[in-house]
Amino acid sequence: MEYPDDDIGDVFRRMEASNFDFSKEHVVDFYAVFSTEEEADKIARMFVADECIYENIETRPYDEGGMELEISKKMLVTYDSVSKLEKLLASRVALVTGYMDGWGVLQE
Repeated sequence: MEYPDDDIGDVFRRMEASNFDFSKEHVVDFYAVFSTEEEADKIARMFVADECIYENIETRPYDEGGMELEISKKMLVTYDSVSKLEKLLASRVALVTGYMDGWGVLQE
C-alpha cells in the first residue's frame, strides 16, 4: 500500500514489511509529555469528556521529568485513524506546555 512520505507513513511501511495484521483491531497507545501534573490532567480530562471510548487514559511521572499522558484506543490500525487521533492529541497538547511523544501498537 502507498503511504504519505511522513513519520506516520514510515512507521506504516515498516509495519507492513513485518507482516502486521491490519485486518483486525489493535490497541494503539499515544503519548504526550507535559511540564506539570495539572497540565497533563487537564488534557486527560478532555479525553475523558469525549464521546469516544478509550481503553485507557492515564497520567504518570515521566522518567525525564514532568508528566506523561497515555491515551489508548482499540481501533483498526489505518493511516487515517492513527493520524486523526494523533492530530487531536496534538491540538490539545498545544493548549498547554507539552509535546507529543509518539504512538505505538503491539504486534500480536
